[in-house]
Amino acid sequence: MKKLKILAVFMSILLIAGSVYAASPSTLKRNVWDAKNVFNQEVEFDGNVEFDSTVDFTDATITATGLITATHIADVVRYFQLPLTGFITSDPLVITSTTNPGFSIQSSYPSLDWADGETTPALITFRVPSDYASGGLFKVLATESAASTDNEIDFDVYINKSGQGYDSSATGQTPVAIAADTTTPAEVTLTPATDFASLAAGDWITLRIWRDDTAIGTADMQVRGVAFYYTATQ
Repeated sequence: MKKLKILAVFMSILLIAGSVYAASPSTLKRNVWDAKNVFNQEVEFDGNVEFDSTVDFTDATITATGLITATHIADVVRYFQLPLTGFITSDPLVITSTTNPGFSIQSSYPSLDWADGETTPALITFRVPSDYASGGLFKVLATESAASTDNEIDFDVYINKSGQGYDSSATGQTPVAIAADTTTPAEVTLTPATDFASLAAGDWITLRIWRDDTAIGTADMQVRGVAFYYTATQ
């Protein structure tokens, strides 16, 4: 009799273990694993699955026709350079080594230079990319020709759209200081206050930048690079 009881207990343990290992896909979703689990064969989920940590799908093929959409993919910040040689001025149009501002080579890098007292804007026009989602700002790499009180970069933007009249006014922006009073390069962020509120893919932006001469710095202001940053769809 005692042997029969032991056998019954043993069979019960086997039945419980078998039910766990033979769990159907529908019961897998109700199990919680605290340790790392590796599945070497196909795993199918027929209900909602929640993951509380990183899920690695390296080398996996995901079949989900019509289930993965743009709303499941995070947008990303992208940027592109605005070539310095694409900037012009109002008079003369072409920037040279003797114009205001002028072109020069500083420490082996091309540079747009404004001397003390020079305030003529340099401008460039470009098209908003087709993957534009939101945002929009400019990052400028700038230096000063010598140790001096910080110079400031002033700027504004004009937005034009196909089928609409040309933009004839721009919001006055707040000048931004070059956060280095030596010849060390500094990245300056220029964020338009209101003009990008209705910006859309396919619009055309004209950026104007110049030296704000109300700042008391006397060294040359040197712009070494300009880039447009925006949030793009994936």
